[in-house]
Amino acid sequence: MLVTRGTLIFALFGCGQLDKQEDSHTDRVEDTSSDVEESQYNIWSGDSITFTKQNFADHTDPANQDVLTNRVVLTRTDRGSLINVVIEESASSTSPEGTEWSIGSTDEIEQLFFTPLKEAVNNNMSGLAGKSLVLHLLEDDIYIDVTFLSWTAGGAGGGFSYERSTSE
Repeated sequence: MLVTRGTLIFALFGCGQLDKQEDSHTDRVEDTSSDVEESQYNIWSGDSITFTKQNFADHTDPANQDVLTNRVVLTRTDRGSLINVVIEESASSTSPEGTEWSIGSTDEIEQLFFTPLKEAVNNNMSGLAGKSLVLHLLEDDIYIDVTFLSWTAGGAGGGFSYERSTSE
């Protein structure tokens, strides 16, 4: 974490003549505000939204895609893992491309270890419902809390839903 600390001191010095008398003075302004802590992580902590893709819904239809940024748009075909439709047509072991995931929440971000989604959940995609993860958008360097609410397994339609944080 980046920590900003310090005291800001300004000193103003002036000299002048007033009726042939020198008048000098010094004004001192001191900012003793408390320490300000800033995170080195770009964490989306806005309101939560719920995204749902129904079973057998067309994954190429924008209504069935969650647009996070112009580089990461998540959805799922009728089977397999999530994909980033900006750069993928089907799921692989590293899908969704451009992302990495960790079980947990952004409250504990310093202790998290990020991997591809399937690896983060020990290849148990069918057990995803009820799990809270942190999604890291690699190119944008954004961290998002995601809680999966449902996951249709076994090639039965590719439906899923999750709740996630937003930018504001």
